[in-house]
Amino acid sequence: MNREEHSVAVSESSTSASAWGLRYPGFVMSAGGKNEVKEFTGMWPLKPGFDLKQITDTLVPGGLLVPPGASFAPMTTKLGLIRTARWFVGTSGEFGPTLYFISQFDGSLDKYFDDFVLNGVENLAKVWGQCIGCPTPPNATARDVVEYIARGQIKTLACYDVAPSLSIGQIYKAADWYEKTQRFQRAVAKGDGTLEEQVNAFIKELAEPYVEVESAAIIDTEAEREWQYGDVAERLQKYTASE
Repeated sequence: MNREEHSVAVSESSTSASAWGLRYPGFVMSAGGKNEVKEFTGMWPLKPGFDLKQITDTLVPGGLLVPPGASFAPMTTKLGLIRTARWFVGTSGEFGPTLYFISQFDGSLDKYFDDFVLNGVENLAKVWGQCIGCPTPPNATARDVVEYIARGQIKTLACYDVAPSLSIGQIYKAADWYEKTQRFQRAVAKGDGTLEEQVNAFIKELAEPYVEVESAAIIDTEAEREWQYGDVAERLQKYTASE
């Protein structure tokens, strides 16, 4: 399929009426519960001479985020939607070096992109500003950058989530109740106070709001010096030749 035929196929397959102009609604994963998990995958050709170090320095804990000293993982956790996200760089004869982004999240695709704006234009531009055609501040807003990100959407071939019927909030609550129940069991076993006092304290503690489970992010700061995609074709050719 050539580029012109591909453009027609994309246009005819459009099923999303999203305000963000997304081509596809994305996969919806559900196991029959109240929650559903959505996914988004995108690709954006990188500028000649792009600075991958700036991207990794932005995402690394304590990196070049706004406000200064903020960390990517806790900031993402506060959005309350994203279950997992990853960035990587690949290349092809057609597009050259390209930034890829994959994310799975609770809630609707539109809500996800609405909340994506909350990252701020400076933080978004430090990553996607390395890509061809991305609007950048001061002449662009966070919404402008997110609209650019949405236009880079591509279809995902396959997707997996361990518990799509459970929302992030339900997972946090289950972990919170488990820890509180353990403390109650240990208090009963030790015989501290009367059973009535222990039960009342346990019920009161269960009613208290849960604390978010600590999130984590791993950034390979050596990526700009170790191009993992550069020799893939050569390695595959050697493997084929040995067969």
